[in-house]
Amino acid sequence: MKKLGILGGMGPESTLLYYEQIAMRYNARFATGMFPLMTIEALDMYEAVGYCKAGEFDKLLDYLLKGVRNLEAAGAEVGVLASNTPHVVFDELQSRAKIPLISIVETTCCAVASRGFGRVAWLGTGFAMGHPYFKEAFARRGIEAVSPEGRDLERIDAIIADELEFGVILEESRREIDAVLEKMRRESGIEAAVLGCTELPLMYADALAPVFLFDTVELHIDAIMDYLFEDN
Repeated sequence: MKKLGILGGMGPESTLLYYEQIAMRYNARFATGMFPLMTIEALDMYEAVGYCKAGEFDKLLDYLLKGVRNLEAAGAEVGVLASNTPHVVFDELQSRAKIPLISIVETTCCAVASRGFGRVAWLGTGFAMGHPYFKEAFARRGIEAVSPEGRDLERIDAIIADELEFGVILEESRREIDAVLEKMRRESGIEAAVLGCTELPLMYADALAPVFLFDTVELHIDAIMDYLFEDN
């Protein structure tokens, strides 16, 4: 069994989801029952997001790399960032890490491409919706990723930061996001939407959206499980 290292805490709610889903899925693969070897390094989401908003990507890279080094020291053989936003420095982080890292962004881009969608909405933190890194990853596969603008962008960012990061799920907020997606389908021609924040899937655990949704957490965990079992 390969030992998995999770760089989490960005935020805590999704880190819990990663741990639970990976452990349960792993256990289900064995008739006798087994749980995976796993270590979690929890970082401060406020510090990580602060570096993003300030454009201090060298500091963000150093901060994440310290976390990866701790995962490596704990014996992790593969690592993941349980958050979309810090992936803005993923390529640089992978080049300096000693273990392979599984990208949530690249995993999602592959999934969208496999379904043949050409234009999708990218929802996430205000920073992630506004930074070209995430849209460029889709563009390399011939997919146009668009994000809300103005008040719609600000409102989704606030729902994530003030509610979902603390495990607060409000029906009213979900309806607001649905309205944004419906508007984007009508005005921007989106065919689907990517939940590009690892807390956003909490909003749709028991609800449907106006368009097809790509859950980045679920897709990431699928890729993690494939890696853990590839030699078994």
